[in-house]
Amino acid sequence: MVTPTTSRGPLQTSSASSMAHTPSAPWSTSLHSHDTGMEPGDQHESPARPTTANPFRRNSSISSSLPWRRQPKSLFLADHDIPHGLSELTLEDGHQEASNESPKSGDSLKGRIRRASVSLKGIVRRDRRGSEPATSDHGARPATSHSAWHRLRQAASFRHPRTSYGGPSHLQTIYSPAETEFPALPVPGHGLAPPIIPRHTGAAAKAAAAMQNEYLSYYARYHPELLAAEEYQNDRESGIGITLASASQLDVPMEQGAPITRVDFIALLPAELAVQIMSNLDAHQLATVSRVCKLWYLVVQDQHIWRQSFLREKTHTFATGLPIQPGTGAGVPSLRTDNDWLKIYRAREELDKRWKLGRQARAVYLNGHMDSIYCLQFDENKIITGSRDKTIRIWDMRSLQCCLVIGPPEVVNDNYILFDPSGHPTHYALSPDTQSINPSVPVTVSFPIHHKASILCLQYDDEILVTGSSDTTCIVYNVRSGYRPVRRLRFHTAAVLDLAFDSKHIVTCSKDVSICVWDRATGALIKQMKGHTGPVNAIQLRGNSVVSCSGDFTVKLWNLDSGKTVREFTGHTKGLACSQFSEDGRYVASAGSDKVIRIWDANTGECIREIQAHESLVRSLHIDSISGRLVSGSYDTDIKVFDMETGDQLLDFPGWHASWVLSAKSDYRRIVSTGQDAKILVMDFGADVPNISMLESARKREVACHAGFI
Repeated sequence: MVTPTTSRGPLQTSSASSMAHTPSAPWSTSLHSHDTGMEPGDQHESPARPTTANPFRRNSSISSSLPWRRQPKSLFLADHDIPHGLSELTLEDGHQEASNESPKSGDSLKGRIRRASVSLKGIVRRDRRGSEPATSDHGARPATSHSAWHRLRQAASFRHPRTSYGGPSHLQTIYSPAETEFPALPVPGHGLAPPIIPRHTGAAAKAAAAMQNEYLSYYARYHPELLAAEEYQNDRESGIGITLASASQLDVPMEQGAPITRVDFIALLPAELAVQIMSNLDAHQLATVSRVCKLWYLVVQDQHIWRQSFLREKTHTFATGLPIQPGTGAGVPSLRTDNDWLKIYRAREELDKRWKLGRQARAVYLNGHMDSIYCLQFDENKIITGSRDKTIRIWDMRSLQCCLVIGPPEVVNDNYILFDPSGHPTHYALSPDTQSINPSVPVTVSFPIHHKASILCLQYDDEILVTGSSDTTCIVYNVRSGYRPVRRLRFHTAAVLDLAFDSKHIVTCSKDVSICVWDRATGALIKQMKGHTGPVNAIQLRGNSVVSCSGDFTVKLWNLDSGKTVREFTGHTKGLACSQFSEDGRYVASAGSDKVIRIWDANTGECIREIQAHESLVRSLHIDSISGRLVSGSYDTDIKVFDMETGDQLLDFPGWHASWVLSAKSDYRRIVSTGQDAKILVMDFGADVPNISMLESARKREVACHAGFI
């Protein structure tokens, strides 16, 4: 049996009856009997476990800190002075037995426990790092059972180390406050040893927890309805169980009297920067900020702000591929220095509002043609119409007067074309209250090259006007020279029902079931395309693609270069009378005798929308690729407006013509239609809108006047 020794001599041990372990138990024996699963009396059979040195006092002598060298007056607590829960505690002293020590008079139980705790902290010196061989300088080290040791530490120790799972650590180190030196940075755990956390850490977590507690306390007191019952138990630091509140819930009213910081950044910024910031607002926002103060109101009046707002909001298009270009007659004026963009914006807002409501559109009928009007085209300055009376007439859009009549000599030289039997002019405008206004006597002219039958179709641009007739021919006129004929296109063997042209080609279709492609510059026939089995009633040209519809129930997409059919759109159950092609080439619209309007995807051939539109044959279609409006005219005398994107009906003008509607078109401001009743209907949504003329492009000089005809 080995007797522990110290620098002063042999260390006496307690008797077996008062010790939980024998004196020969090795130093590495576990301090907690429940960790090994053995009874206290069996622990002498456990193999020795290695211990580690304290990394912060690695070079100091173990014996220098041994408590029995200090020889305290009493290291024991008599059994009768300790609660029953500490009866298992046994300690060895170098000079006396615990049973022989009597408590000093006046010493309290609390004081004895504290002295025992300090002594115990010096006894147990274990390291938290890797294992090393046991130190045997002083022989066997006394041990205690776990329960009493644990309860004593809970009652009197300065620190309560725990493992990561919350229980007592198997290898615990109890440091004396006077001797322990904590590291500046955390030290990771190793093996069974937990990590070492420095004293100075945790400030951020404490602050966050304090803030969270204050937050919950405030809402629990003043706004308990905003916190669910489980909010009080949520772990806010880890983010588990957090419930996001809506912005309205978090918008807690500010207490009365609380200071509000107000900084007028517009007044502090240079004028250029203030204007640039304001130019990013829309009209509603600008109206709001203009009421902040006088300075903000003056800044909002800057023309640059309204110009940018107008060009940003009013140049979007539905199916053109590009924004509206200023000065092209689409409701965006030219960028002139004298523009009042605030007035322009207000005029456009009012115009858009009238389109949405479908009210306040001034309707005017133009009289002058002697028979059905089959075709028309118009812009901001003029309307050009073609009629069954074999004439082409040009009307001034502003004055609503007829300016020029072009036709065969036997028609234009007859006096009845200008005056009725009572001597009144036959050309006049009729207001909704049936009052005759703006009578006119137009110039009449006949050229050697002229049509001898009905004018069925026409199209013009700034350079040429092309017309097609029941006489199987087309005539090209020079607009700049006063609509003088340039050439006749002759190849079809039946009436030319429709035509279209661009900068290179003129494409015509006919009752002879063919499509002809002509060179615009020379008038030479390039090719003839055949594929339909019925009359080709309508045609549209977009780039290298041509869309046609026929009485054979089909719509076809052609490649202009190859002359071949690219795609066929099937679904109509009766013959087709009209078709349209959006400017960007994405959509095709068609209609006819089955009373149904179909909208097709030009790329896939899929029918994406079917609209039960009218009660009779749909004779005319027009796609406004800028606004996305689809205008239809029918033999049921109705004119309707649909939304291309949704198929919803936006407007309905029933019975505005006395007979069949033969053609109907629209722009940003007006709907103009013609019919079998020989009248031109102009529905102006911009009539009486303040400053509506500011939306127009610069008025071009009328070429008819320049040519001397007017």
